[in-house]
Amino acid sequence: MICPHCAASISENEEKCPYCDSYIDHKKKTANIEDVQQTFQKMGFPVKNDPNDKPNKFMVMLSIIPPIGFLMFFINLMSGRPKSAKVYFTVAFITMFVSVFLYIIFCFIQMHSMSRSMPDVQHYFMR
Repeated sequence: MICPHCAASISENEEKCPYCDSYIDHKKKTANIEDVQQTFQKMGFPVKNDPNDKPNKFMVMLSIIPPIGFLMFFINLMSGRPKSAKVYFTVAFITMFVSVFLYIIFCFIQMHSMSRSMPDVQHYFMR
């Protein structure tokens, strides 16, 4: 288990963190990146936390392309850089959401402009 206050590795039964002396709330159970890393470690993947976990600005810009951003998320998560992984995932997800939204708006505008330029169909059949 990871202490939510200082990110130290502690046992599951601890009521109080031995490193930062903060109390652990065992009722509140949300999935976070550290829990995903522990799951990968249990499955046999070598995940170690990198002390120099800072996102690369070029990679953040590159993660605007969603497949690359999600790939960078998994690579950084497996490499022990959860902060960088979270940034890449967030950028890729937001970009994907905005792209889908803009595509829907574009299709709506395109369909609306096509309907105005088409001739009136009833006019041709009423002759």
